[in-house]
Amino acid sequence: MASRILKALQEKGTHAVGNLNSLKVKTVANGALIEGADVDNFTLVELGFNADGERTAKQLSAIDKKAYLIASPETRYLGEEMADFYNAVGDRARIVILEENYTRFDTSAFSLNDGVTEIKNGFVAHFDPASKKFIISDPASAHADYAGSSAQFLVVSNEDDIQYTLGVPMVRLEVAKA
Repeated sequence: MASRILKALQEKGTHAVGNLNSLKVKTVANGALIEGADVDNFTLVELGFNADGERTAKQLSAIDKKAYLIASPETRYLGEEMADFYNAVGDRARIVILEENYTRFDTSAFSLNDGVTEIKNGFVAHFDPASKKFIISDPASAHADYAGSSAQFLVVSNEDDIQYTLGVPMVRLEVAKA
């Protein structure tokens, strides 16, 4: 016989995971309430305010908008995988302020630009609001949206230690432009 709880315990999440690598990061005071739709950790968001005057965050909607990193701490129960976590509408999330040449983080939310077959240090990245992923490009043939992005990143590592990466491939990015 099946049960709703058993089914929930057997399902595996596919949400983005990551790690903050900077010694200290600046965060938006009191975080922000998620609005519009659920948002994966270690992706980019834009900020606003709701009718009650509370700060809100939603997935970045355009490459030229001011971007912030969402990196909420996870509280694990019952052996949950890190890929099971996300920021639901109405949740209060930790929002990291991006600082050029300082903020570093790992993320599993990435894809490779056309022609890129392997990730190398020195490649560049920007966040694509349509796919909700960072697009990794060779700087010699960067993606068309890279130059117009308000937030640009430098690839500084490709982590291969699957235990450290929480079981999924990740890339380490450093903020080049915020």
